[in-house]
Amino acid sequence: MNGALLSYLKESGRAIEAYFAERPALPLTPAELQEGTFVYFKRGGKRLRPAICRLAAGALGGKAAEEAAVPCALALELYHNWTLVHDDIIDHDDTRRGKKAVHAMTAEAFAASLSPERAAEYGEDVAILAGDALHSAAVYYLSLLSEGGSVPPAVTLRILSLLEGDYGLRLISGETVDTKWGFLYGKGGFTALCEEEILGMMAGKTGALFGISALSGALIGSGKAEPGEKELALRDFAEACGIAFQLQDDILGLVADEAKLGKPLLSDLREGKGTLLLLHAYEQANVEEKTFLSRVVGGGGTEEELLRARDLILALGGKTYTEKKAREYLEKARLCLEKIPPSPYRDLLEAWRLFMLDREM
Repeated sequence: MNGALLSYLKESGRAIEAYFAERPALPLTPAELQEGTFVYFKRGGKRLRPAICRLAAGALGGKAAEEAAVPCALALELYHNWTLVHDDIIDHDDTRRGKKAVHAMTAEAFAASLSPERAAEYGEDVAILAGDALHSAAVYYLSLLSEGGSVPPAVTLRILSLLEGDYGLRLISGETVDTKWGFLYGKGGFTALCEEEILGMMAGKTGALFGISALSGALIGSGKAEPGEKELALRDFAEACGIAFQLQDDILGLVADEAKLGKPLLSDLREGKGTLLLLHAYEQANVEEKTFLSRVVGGGGTEEELLRARDLILALGGKTYTEKKAREYLEKARLCLEKIPPSPYRDLLEAWRLFMLDREM
């Protein structure tokens, strides 16, 4: 990763942590709900969405706007966290950022006092409620954006409306479509999908939150409640980067070091998720290979079979094609960024763009 970008991500993370410490949300009860709600935030992570918010604010409004965007950046990180907590339940993933996922962590805490089945059920219940609490906390911190007087209330209201309306609903729709495919197209049915559908799902599931993160910062930077050309260019930049991020995420889900990735490998294959990797490989496969992929992906294949499926996807060019598609989106992002005046913030946005494909976690 670019050294300047790495430094900025660390600084941006410290800024939202400091604000969170100064303005703690109302304590939650019972204790496991409090812990489950904020445990992912405390674990850190890349925090790309808060960073893009602050960089977009700085690109259009300078240092003062970048600093004023901190409450919004924190809100976006907490908003992202609730989607992770719920995703881990949906995807049956028991780890997140190298440690127990909220539902698994809670189930383990109650393993001595409940049966395994009841502990697992309570773990999922707490995780669902922790996600709801994170959503509520995100709205709370966003409501503080105009408190210091630097951001017009009309801008705060507009950001809240966009997050809870257009972009939040796009995100949830994209996640639902992805989940639906895992059920309906799990065992070999992924062949019913097309590239356009997969990319459209990614635009909602991942691109939408990247987009509103940049747009929120841009509105803070310009002080306008209605976006103009530059604000929309930053939004489009981030959405294109978000799709490239998801394409790379799918690749890492097959080939990354699991310890670095912080979540289980091959989970997309186990769940039968429709990915560009899988679709392209299937289209290149011979009859025998197609039969094998249709049987194993989403169909309860053994670990050995899933590894064979992974190797087959790579051999058939799934990774190469997906990387090519990610680069196409990153080129779209580059053209959007050219509409923004030169500044150190734009330089960091360019480094952020390049990181989307170069990252290993």
